[in-house]
Amino acid sequence: MCRSFLPRFAAVIFLFSHLPVMSGSAEEKAAKKAPAKAETKTEKKLAEDRKPKPEAEKKKAPEPAGEKKEVTDGKVTTETLKEAPLVVKTKISGIVESSKMTPIALVPKRWSDLIVVKAVEHGAEVKEGDVLIELDREALERKIRETKSGMPLKELEFETLRQELEKLEKSTPLTLEGSRESKMHSEEDFAYYEDVTRPMKERDAKESIKQYEQRLAYAEEELKQLKKMYDADDLTEETEEIILLRAQNDVDQYRWMLEQAKSRTDRTLSTTIPREHEQRRRSLELSRINWRSSEKATRDALTKKRLEVEAKQREMEETVRVLEEYEQDLEAMVVRAPHDGIVYYGMNLRGRWTTGSTVEKKLIPGGRLTSREIVMTVADPQKIHLRAGIPADKRKGIEAGSDAEITLKWNDDEKLSGKVQKSARVPFPDGTYDSLVSFGRAKEIDVFPGMLAEAEVTVYENEKAITVPKSAVKTEGKKKTVKKKGGKSVTVETGRTQGNRIEILKGLSAGDEIEIPAPPKKEEAAEKTETPEKK
Repeated sequence: MCRSFLPRFAAVIFLFSHLPVMSGSAEEKAAKKAPAKAETKTEKKLAEDRKPKPEAEKKKAPEPAGEKKEVTDGKVTTETLKEAPLVVKTKISGIVESSKMTPIALVPKRWSDLIVVKAVEHGAEVKEGDVLIELDREALERKIRETKSGMPLKELEFETLRQELEKLEKSTPLTLEGSRESKMHSEEDFAYYEDVTRPMKERDAKESIKQYEQRLAYAEEELKQLKKMYDADDLTEETEEIILLRAQNDVDQYRWMLEQAKSRTDRTLSTTIPREHEQRRRSLELSRINWRSSEKATRDALTKKRLEVEAKQREMEETVRVLEEYEQDLEAMVVRAPHDGIVYYGMNLRGRWTTGSTVEKKLIPGGRLTSREIVMTVADPQKIHLRAGIPADKRKGIEAGSDAEITLKWNDDEKLSGKVQKSARVPFPDGTYDSLVSFGRAKEIDVFPGMLAEAEVTVYENEKAITVPKSAVKTEGKKKTVKKKGGKSVTVETGRTQGNRIEILKGLSAGDEIEIPAPPKKEEAAEKTETPEKK
């Protein structure tokens, strides 16, 4: 049994004695010396994806650096500073926009029934004068015919009123003059009555009493004389009686007539004449009232007729204007392109087509459009720029004149050079600041309004900048220091940063040597984080 075991044990010892002792470094050396395996297609693709692309290498700006670093010990390195270009760029996103855009909106003067017959498609290229939208014209043409057919009657009515006004213009002064004369005659008659007629009537009434008194006195005197004669017996008795009786009758009759005259005079003076005076006064007042009323009515009639003629004239003018506007609207029912360009549906607001989806439904045959609604925009693709809404944290350094490099989202392989035209000082409600970046249109690249793009704007550039690694700058409050070689700290003023380096504006100059704390070695960091299982 021992003899059979010994040969086997010796063989095992021989085998282990010929195996190489492999540590971590020996394994790596063995791996390097070992022949490479054939790579699969998947492994090749992954390897290619890991390789940096040329475009990415171009995008990455070279970091300014000092002279070659010298390791002084395991923790500190030194660097000799030198001047080198420092370029700081900021990426902003925006939308390609045309600087020559004409919104298309239907603004009819009177017609409101806007029904689409046909419209060009979104994105169509048009020339100046090409038909963009054609609307239904039948209802408007019928309305124009109806308006024209009613014009002769309106013209006849207007001419009739005009003639009536002309007649009234001539007759009104005569009517007013007659009314004034009638009123003046009434006033004159009343004045004559008061001054002449009434006093004469009063005197006449009084004079009638006086006459009867005189007649009575004459009759009584005659009777008295007769009686004296009769007393003298100059006449016979029969004759005496007849004459006395006749004289006595005359006296009695005059007395009665006197009594009647007094009664009539009293009635005339107390009632008849005052009543007549009051009646004449009222007649005069009525004459004045009628005169004022007639004069006002006559003047008002003339004014009314003038207003009627003016209203009819305005109606005629309005009808003519309506007809002209209908005819203008009829011409506008065919909307044409104002200039060469591309048709976009909707309205452009800060580069974005905001209402395209809404108006698209209206631009189908039979769709109804609204007055003053922007349904299309014709944009000239030859005159373009980039409109970017810049957040507040990226606005610093973006000013008019800044250089920019434009990259279209759909084709990031091509770069277009541009320049910032203007940058807004006042933010929009969303907190962004509008900036316009002009750039040339490349013939071999499709660039149209509405495309998304990015611009890399140069916000800072210093051809002779001095930079140090960020780790070399020590900050204590507002004070910043850098250690020179030998351990002396100097106060510095920093500027822009790029990558892991920061610009020194004051405190250091080219040729100075500074100390830079070295980061821990990867092996040491790995050992510190290595778990017991891995060990």
